[in-house]
Amino acid sequence: MIDLHIHTNYSDGADSLIDVLKKCEERKLTYISITDHDTCNAYKELKKINVKDYYSGTIIPGVEIKCGYKGRLIEILGYKLDTDKFQDWADVYYKDKSKAKLQRKYFDILCERMKEMGLKLDEEVLEKFDSQTNWASVYLYREISRYEENKKFFPEGTLDTFDDFSKKYCGDRNSKLYIDKSKDYPTLEEGIEIVRKCNGLVFFPHLFIYKWATNKEEFIDELLAEYKVDGIECMHSEFNQEQIDYLLKLTEERNYLRSGGSDYHGKNKVGIDLAIGKGNLKIPEFFVEQWI
Repeated sequence: MIDLHIHTNYSDGADSLIDVLKKCEERKLTYISITDHDTCNAYKELKKINVKDYYSGTIIPGVEIKCGYKGRLIEILGYKLDTDKFQDWADVYYKDKSKAKLQRKYFDILCERMKEMGLKLDEEVLEKFDSQTNWASVYLYREISRYEENKKFFPEGTLDTFDDFSKKYCGDRNSKLYIDKSKDYPTLEEGIEIVRKCNGLVFFPHLFIYKWATNKEEFIDELLAEYKVDGIECMHSEFNQEQIDYLLKLTEERNYLRSGGSDYHGKNKVGIDLAIGKGNLKIPEFFVEQWI
């Protein structure tokens, strides 16, 4: 099995790089890619350690980049890129848009709005928020979901999981907690361009997860018509079999490369495990062997 979509605590994953490598070894994964959001700093650590002490398979350099797209956020995956070159770009581009600064900004906005909504919040917990190590939406979701009385302020099921809260509610432009983050990130054109400049391959990941795209097939067709990419993530933890089959057929007919991954975040995305996703995700090696 393989897993080409993995996050560590260099971005919004819960596990350290070494812990991820150990788990990949335990599961006997043959190919993996660390695809942290907007950073390749994990690859700097890889160069400082003896990787074979922890993992014996092949690591494909990767990154996941958040991009602005028509006032919303969309991601691309970059594979086989020059991670040093990408990090040099990221260090400059995000200098005034660092994770800490952005998460502090989002935290303050969300706190103010939550208080206006009348949500129960523990001020002592809020004061402990550290934008260097925490993600605003994750931190606040854990806080508001602790109190049963907060459920009445949200549509049914919204607080069941962080994914529901983030995508079904916060991602809805009509919700009270929606923040337009698109201006804090490169445009989709810029994201694709930087991967190209770093000699990488560009893939669209998890195309079926965007809740704002009401007609998913139409959205995918428009995106592929407008932007030239190398491949598509055909298998993902949130996909059902019908969606996987749709993308497998599309990539075959239109000659796109294929990838697949769990989108593993450790305890920050409960129920998703390396390589198997939510239990039945088993990505074949031949996906990556088409282009590695």
